[in-house]
Amino acid sequence: MKILAIYFKAATGINIIYERIFTELAKHAEVDVVSDFEPRPAFCSILRNQYHVPFSKRTNWWYKRFLQWFGTTPVSSHWSRKVADVVAADYDVVMAFIASSQLTPIVCGKHLARKLGCKFAIYSVDAIPAPGGWVSFNQYRKKRRVVRNNYPAADYVASSNRHMLEFQLSTFKHKPGLKSGVLLTPSPSREYNNPISAEKVFLYTGNLYGLRNPAYLFTAFKRIREKYPDVKLIFVGNMIKFKGHDRILSPDDMEHIIIEKHTDDLNPLFSRASVLIDIDADRDKDPFLSSKVTSYLKVNRMIVCETGHDTPSRELFAGYNTIIQCEHGSESMYNGMLKALEMSATEQDYSERAPLIEKFSIETVSGKLLQDLKDLCRK
Repeated sequence: MKILAIYFKAATGINIIYERIFTELAKHAEVDVVSDFEPRPAFCSILRNQYHVPFSKRTNWWYKRFLQWFGTTPVSSHWSRKVADVVAADYDVVMAFIASSQLTPIVCGKHLARKLGCKFAIYSVDAIPAPGGWVSFNQYRKKRRVVRNNYPAADYVASSNRHMLEFQLSTFKHKPGLKSGVLLTPSPSREYNNPISAEKVFLYTGNLYGLRNPAYLFTAFKRIREKYPDVKLIFVGNMIKFKGHDRILSPDDMEHIIIEKHTDDLNPLFSRASVLIDIDADRDKDPFLSSKVTSYLKVNRMIVCETGHDTPSRELFAGYNTIIQCEHGSESMYNGMLKALEMSATEQDYSERAPLIEKFSIETVSGKLLQDLKDLCRK
């Protein structure tokens, strides 16, 4: 099978996810990649062909506004034609790998698939446009237009969980015979097996903004300090934004809260942690699943997930003793965090997560994608 994958420079984490999928696919298929930037040399070495086609990134206000509102710019169609002039091979499928911040790959993929006469597939780790207040109404409406104009050309659409896929399929008119699938965001390959921490530490990794509301976490943490005065709360990430925390936390509480910048080496922090914290959007039926929790699965630490009703977290992590699910509320968070903290002081059976880890493995995710594409091309 010959696959042409198109992706754009986005957040580092998203690029790494997609490159890991390409790497695994290349073990079982012929994979070429088109991108607007030079990927890492180690990644290029495993590909058959890598087409680097620079994309005009202007700094003026209208360009930034177009990208923010639409996820594309007037330059996107021009870039697609440039790519078409460079790509000369025949493919079974052209596949756009996208994120909400940059939708040019679906514009290009639609154009290339039509020119080459092959199948067109789309995979996104984001719901596009993000529903429920993640973006402004104006941005939601404009990105919805981009979806309506391009997704109907797709023969296959995949999202990173069932809830997100159901939402995405509701945003456009389907091509007859459209196929779809769930491709979970693959977890990192590294596992962490650290001794029980001598400290009492809650750890939150990744960004904290938008609809993720830390107020319930802060209120619960303040109450836990009444029982365990030395407990600490550590945040690690580049976008850590608190609102109204000074109305909840005293100056003494704040001395027990530590904010660290993003780091690629989380092992020292995982070693120090007793409990890992994940916070979903403060709403029910939100289709996003935090990517950080896929990393947490491979750490021998208790996990507390604050999530709404009818969410991917509720579906995927139900029934695990070492993963405690809490509602959006300070009482629920207090009970869950206290239980996790006290359980963390003794050995737990983290091997119960093995089926989950297998589900999120790069081999399983890429294997499902490859089989879906083979089935698509048999039609």
